[in-house]
Formats: sequence, C-alpha cells, structure tokens
Amino acid sequence: MAKKPTNKTQSESKAKGNNTKKSSSSGNIGKLLFVFAILGGLLAFYVYKLVTTPPETPKYDLEQWWGPYPKDQTIDVSIRPFKIEFSDVIVNDLRERLMHRRPFVEPLEDAGFTYGFNSKFLGQVLHYWQNKYNFKDRENFFNKFDQYITNIQGLDIHYLHVKPKVSDSVEVVPLLMLHGWPGSVREFYELIPKLITPQSGHNFVFEIIAPSLPGFGYSQGPARKEFGPLETAVVMSNLMKRIGHKHYYIQGGDAGHTVGSTIATLFPEQVLGFHTNLPINTGRVATALLFVGSLWPSTIVENRLQSRMYPLSEHIPKLLEETGYLHIQATKPDTIGIALTDSPAGLAAYILEKFSSWTNLAFKNATDGRLLEKYQLTHLLDNVMLYWASNSITTSVRIYAEAFSKRTMAMRLDDIPTEVPTWGIKFKHELMFYSDCLLKLKYKNYLHSTMVEEGGHFAAFEMPHVMAKDIFEAVKTFREFHNSQKTSPLEARGQTVKETQTKTIYDFTVKDLNGKQIKLEKYKGHVVLIVNVASQCGLTDTNYKELNILYEKYAERGLRILAFPCNQFGGQEPGSPEEIFQFTKDRGVKFDIFEKVNVNGENTHPLWNFLKTSQAGFITDFIKWNFSKFLVDRNGVPVERFAPTVSPLELEEYLDKYL
Repeated sequence: MAKKPTNKTQSESKAKGNNTKKSSSSGNIGKLLFVFAILGGLLAFYVYKLVTTPPETPKYDLEQWWGPYPKDQTIDVSIRPFKIEFSDVIVNDLRERLMHRRPFVEPLEDAGFTYGFNSKFLGQVLHYWQNKYNFKDRENFFNKFDQYITNIQGLDIHYLHVKPKVSDSVEVVPLLMLHGWPGSVREFYELIPKLITPQSGHNFVFEIIAPSLPGFGYSQGPARKEFGPLETAVVMSNLMKRIGHKHYYIQGGDAGHTVGSTIATLFPEQVLGFHTNLPINTGRVATALLFVGSLWPSTIVENRLQSRMYPLSEHIPKLLEETGYLHIQATKPDTIGIALTDSPAGLAAYILEKFSSWTNLAFKNATDGRLLEKYQLTHLLDNVMLYWASNSITTSVRIYAEAFSKRTMAMRLDDIPTEVPTWGIKFKHELMFYSDCLLKLKYKNYLHSTMVEEGGHFAAFEMPHVMAKDIFEAVKTFREFHNSQKTSPLEARGQTVKETQTKTIYDFTVKDLNGKQIKLEKYKGHVVLIVNVASQCGLTDTNYKELNILYEKYAERGLRILAFPCNQFGGQEPGSPEEIFQFTKDRGVKFDIFEKVNVNGENTHPLWNFLKTSQAGFITDFIKWNFSKFLVDRNGVPVERFAPTVSPLELEEYLDKYL
C-alpha cells in the first residue's frame, strides 16, 4: 500500500516546481535580451554605415542646355568684349523712382538695425544715391578691368579677366574667383590689384577670372528649374575650358564657396587648390559631430576657439535670426524678387542690411548699422547698382530655391570627399564656424586654417589686404603640396636599377588574396585594365557593376581586369582578405582580385610606381582616389590613365581601340 505524501514532501515538490518555472522564465528573458542586443547591434551598424558611407557622385551633363527654347542652332560661342553701361534711361528711371518714393514709417525708438534697415538712415542713403552718386564715374570704375561675355550651355556668362603685367621670371597662375549673394564681382575690385602684383616671398602672381554667377549681374539666368550648385559648377568648369585653362585654383565665399567646393568635388583633376573664406561642412557626419560636441566641446574644437562654436544655445538663435531671408528665397524667390525689382529703395535696404549685420552682429544696435565704419557708401551702392542696372535680383535669389531643393539636398555634396588641397580663412564675425576636424571629413587634404580676430562675411570687400596675403600663402602651400606628392626618382624609393628600367607590367610579381605570388607575365597578349578598389566608397557600386559588365562583354576578346584593394582613401577598404573576398563574391565579381596594396607614399607597391610614372596624372602622378584606372596594351605597356570619376563603361571606345 502506497504511502500518502506528507505536507512537507508536497511543499518541497511545489517549491521545486516553482524554481524550475523561474529558471525557465529567466532563461527565456536572457535569450530575448540576447536577441535584442544582436538586433540593436545590427541596427546601429546599419545606421552607422548609412551615415558614414559617402553617396555616389551625382550624374551631370556637360552640355545640358539652360537657355530658352527653341534652341538656336547657330549659337555664338565666341568670347566677346563687354563694358558695363549705366545708360541715361536706367539712371533717369532710377532717380525718378527715388524722388517719388513714399514716406517711410518711422523706426522704433532705439531700434537701430534690430528690426531691419533703419528707415531714417535709409533716407540718407537714398538721397546720396539720387544726388551724389556719380553714375558716369562709377561706370568708368567698373570698366577699368577687362570684361567679356561668352555663351555657355545656352547662357551668356559675364566675367572679369585680368592678366598681370610681369616679367618672364614671374610665373602667372589662373585663379577662378567666385562671389556670393548679396555680393557680386564688385567685391573683388580692391582685391584684384593686390593679386596681380608680385608679393615678397612669392615667385608667382595671379591671372584673375571672376565671373558673375549665372543669374547674377550681367550673367544670364537659366530658363528652367533645377539649376543648382552642381549645374553652376559645370557651367563654371566649362567657362574655364572655354578660356583655355584646364587646371586652376579657386577662391570662393558664401555661394562662391558652395560652387567652388562642388567644382573641387566633381572635377578634382582640374582644381589645383581651393581657398575658401566660408569653410563649412554640412555633411551628415559633420552635423552629427557638431551636436555631439555640444556635450564635449574639447573633442571637436580647440579650447581657445570653443566660443566660436559653442554653446549651441547661443549660436543657433543668432543664426536663425540672420537667416530669415534664406527661408523666403528658398521657398518663394520670385515674390521677393518682384518687390525688389520694382523698388530701388527696397533693393538697397534689403541688400545693405546684410552688409551691416553680417560684417558684425553687434553693428545692428546702431542707427546707421555702422555701415560706413567698414565701407564707403559709394562702394556699397556700386554693388546695389549691379543688381539694379542688370535687373537680376530675382534670378539671383532663385539660387537658394535650387540649393535647398529636395533634389539638391539628396545629392549630399558635402558628404562626398575630395582630395583637392584646401585652405580656409576664418574671420571672427563670420556667421558660421566649423572646426578643422569637421572640415577634414569633406576635404581630405585640408591643409590649414588662418584665424583672423576681426572681419566678417564680406571679407574680400572689407579686408582685401588680409585676403590677398592669405590667398598667396594658400597657393604657395598648394604648390608645395603638389611638389611633395610628385613621384621622386625611383632610386630614392629604394628600388633597384632594374626596376627603373622596367618597360612593361610583365616584370612585376603581385600577390593574390590568398598571398600567392602571381607573375604578371601570365597576362601576356591580353589588354589589361588595372584598378585600385575599395568596398565602402561612394563609387563602389557603380564601378564594380560596370567593371563586371566590361569583363563579361570583352573577356573573350582578350580583356583582363586586375583589381587591387587599397585602404589609403578615407579608410574605405578596412577589411581582411577574407572579408574582401566575400564582398566581391557577393557581387558576382569574375575578374581578378589581388592583395591589398598602397598606391601612394613610401610603401607604394612597385607596380603602382611603374603605372604612375608611365602614365602621369594631372599635375602630380599620385593616385587621387579609389577607382583610378590604367589601361595596358597587349605588349604590357600602360597606354591610358583615367580618373576615379570616369565610369568603366566610358572606356569602351578605348577598349575597341586596343583589343
């Protein structure tokens, strides 16, 4: 007969059951936490990659037509001399409008410029413009520099072209100078003479090309939408080609910075160096770090400069207060354009108010905005006259609608790095300040920042002597940079005499991803395309896809593609050989992948030294970025070199030539 369990035994059994349930429940929670940790890690990695992976370089059309339709089939593309004219019709109409303007509303007591342009002071400005501004004298002043107009992509583009008169011992280098809004080429008139005059310690001077941006002054505005910074950059690049300059330096501020930066991004092979007086980077990573820095400023900016960036609680409200115009111009440019086109008083107030507060925010507390403390009234009105006489205020403000459109913002131009050597000058009262570490995310060869303890947004106009000195120093440094990057004699790199006498790629041995030695003589009789590749570059997807297409199309005719991973450009090939192999396998790569190498610097692989010296690059022969391409003929001789921005499918005409 079975024994009936005691109460003690029942209690122990029940407790054991409860403990088993608790243990099982804890185990399930642990598993869930582990799964969530894995998912969180994957999500964080995805977000990191999404933020840090540069976008592909946007597509652009070098010949896109921006003029009115129907398109004239006999467009005059000659370079035509031009002179600015303030005709009697323009002057008389302006004076009539100024004479018959309505009385202004009185400003608030002690408001200064805090509510905008002070109407009492505006009366003095307009009286001077109407009665004392010497239109004929200023017309002659504007025409003291040679000016031209030429049609680029359907738009008549106006530009100053000033050539220095120097001895043959002084080198002349081209400088493209780009203004912003509400400025114009007038900002450069005091600066130009300093740039075309030899300076102590420098064996070069500048040939100045200073265009009015499309839609500004006497440069025609586009007839259609979607003419943003990228399209402006293409027009400026084509202008320099039209003039005859394949390589040049750029200086820009405000919109001129944006356009100059875009040229350096799209056409790095053309730009010898980029000097900016508005060094900013609005890319995703830079913006994120800017806000992170508000918690730990010392991680982003030097202690002595922290007040220029932080606290954000002080800087952001000031920036918002000064950018109300931007929202109007980015959304309804034609509305404000109509108002300012019809009223010279309104135009003067709208433009000159910026020359007060953007020179120094403290100036807006004064009744006269302290405008005449930094500028002459005649000079300020010169700038306004360019807008009035050319009737260009509407077309000029449209640049904001295009720059801040969804289309342009999606290009993420500030997230695409450039190797062009860059130099910034930072004035104390500029509206925005970015530390060098943020700038280097965009400008991989950001060489220097000049700190100026005064000055504001219109630096070329306000402090031409400081700007001239800094531009000379920047270009001197750019030239030294290029010289340092030039391939020195092969012997200086420890290579043997035999290597200096190499004639073909067949003399070299490389390693594949498994570390196996491969003699390139195995490719004898083939046309070979050699490329430095990376897995995390903005150019990666397009290049791998098109290289595959080329290989599949031309392999039977004798094409071989040799890809060499390289981690020297933005750290975009960090993986191990196994990871690189898996990456290429996932993309169905059929051509040959080799061991990771250096293509620049002291440890450059001998093959790449040979390629660079056989087919020199733009100015210097160093490799500028991922996906530089060398085409080698059937005899093993490098015959063509292509920039990273040249897509593989664009090489088909060359392949047809050599295959």
